[in-house]
Amino acid sequence: MIEKNDNVTPAPEGGSPPEATPAATSRREFLVGVGAKAVYITPVLLTLSATPAVASPHAVSCKPLAGSCTTNHDCCSNNCDTNVCI
Repeated sequence: MIEKNDNVTPAPEGGSPPEATPAATSRREFLVGVGAKAVYITPVLLTLSATPAVASPHAVSCKPLAGSCTTNHDCCSNNCDTNVCI
């Protein structure tokens, strides 16, 4: 019994059969494909794996304008004048 192979493309009329494509891709084709995909994947991976920034203790505990202070480091503006942030 002869089996029919559906994967074979018939030759065009009056022409030669189509050339077979290689089963394996070349190194250059592979690297071009990987490079193109890396352009899209890299930012996503970096975003998902990034750790949140830790606020410095100074930024969290500073006093706003007109707040009471004893040193310049107590104020968000780093400017303490007569125990008031300016």
